[in-house]
Amino acid sequence: MGRYEYYIPDFYCAEARLVVEADGPVHLFKKEYDKNRDVVLRDLGLTILRFKNREIEEHLDAVLKKITEYL
Repeated sequence: MGRYEYYIPDFYCAEARLVVEADGPVHLFKKEYDKNRDVVLRDLGLTILRFKNREIEEHLDAVLKKITEYL
């Protein structure tokens, strides 16, 4: 029987097939996990935009612009 992988993105827009991830300090210790997760999600035809929490907190307009540009 095949192996199934399950991931719950921070934010997901099904219409745009877009995953938005907000990465806090814990992601510094999960690089391999995040890399594998991104591969699985991309293989499903999804686009992933990653932003550091600090980037969201301090430059929200720039983050929203990047998301809007993708859309």
